[in-house]
Amino acid sequence: MTEFLETCYAAIRMQEKSIARAIAAATDTSISVIEDKKQIVLIGCGDSYAAADYGRWAFLSIGLNVQSVSPDETRYLRIDQDTVVIGITASGRSLATIDALQRAKSQSATIVVLTDNAEGAASQEADHVWVTNSGVETYNTSPSAPTTAAMAYLLEISSKVGSDDKTIDDIQKLKNVGREMMTWAEEEGRRISKVTSPNVPIYLISDGPNHVAAQIGMMKFDEFSILKGIAAVREEFCHHYNISVNDGECAVLISNSPKSASDDTFIDVLRGPLKMSAYHLFTDETLDLELPLVQTIPNTIALQMASYFTVLRYNPGKEAFKLPHAEAFKIY
Repeated sequence: MTEFLETCYAAIRMQEKSIARAIAAATDTSISVIEDKKQIVLIGCGDSYAAADYGRWAFLSIGLNVQSVSPDETRYLRIDQDTVVIGITASGRSLATIDALQRAKSQSATIVVLTDNAEGAASQEADHVWVTNSGVETYNTSPSAPTTAAMAYLLEISSKVGSDDKTIDDIQKLKNVGREMMTWAEEEGRRISKVTSPNVPIYLISDGPNHVAAQIGMMKFDEFSILKGIAAVREEFCHHYNISVNDGECAVLISNSPKSASDDTFIDVLRGPLKMSAYHLFTDETLDLELPLVQTIPNTIALQMASYFTVLRYNPGKEAFKLPHAEAFKIY
């Protein structure tokens, strides 16, 4: 195993503690920023774009007016003094996010930066800085821990604004099951990696909050360049994705826990008529996390593990990403 892969694995394992740290960092003082705003806009790039979408689900669950968009798409929105724009950037250096924050600031929006690096350039544009404290030392490898830390932070903020007792209980459990969650996620990751094949696409199929896990899983598989990840909304896969599927291609269905009869039927179709190598991912009930919004976080970690064990299986000598996006498109 290379130093690069060791670093990636360590970043995933860090989530055993980083999620609880992020929840603790989301203090009551943060909620005043969004309570009196008519519109909340969450933005981010890459993994942070998925974290923004997770924040959308968290805030929608408590009835807030919220949307998540890619940074450049903010130019199509009506933004004013009644808007709070939350820019998510683990490293604090995403140029597209910084540009969008500057544009929103010029339109009198309140600017929040949710970051793992309070010293990053994005913080200079912020009226408020929310720091996740995941504990990473580098942002140049797969940013697994900062991503779920941002998700956990937004989940906790939403609970402080208006969640019910069940959500609050689930968050408390999430803080306390770090070790068990990582053990489960690692085993699930190993199992998922065994249905993969080099250069064969893997479809990550889900809906609702768990589609965020699918999006992040897609990105993790893509980063290692062993196979192509494709995130698909469950119903849309039924309508048209299946038309392009070839025999032997891979799929992971990410569903709520406990699983349902319709989940079993879906898996049967993947394995039967579509002749796919399929796996059903859902949070183990022993973790005692009841809500899909909370289950999304361990499911995300399981897919991060799956991408890691896939590259370990097929290319254990990998020393770097194939073409870092920072080099290709100058995004930082």
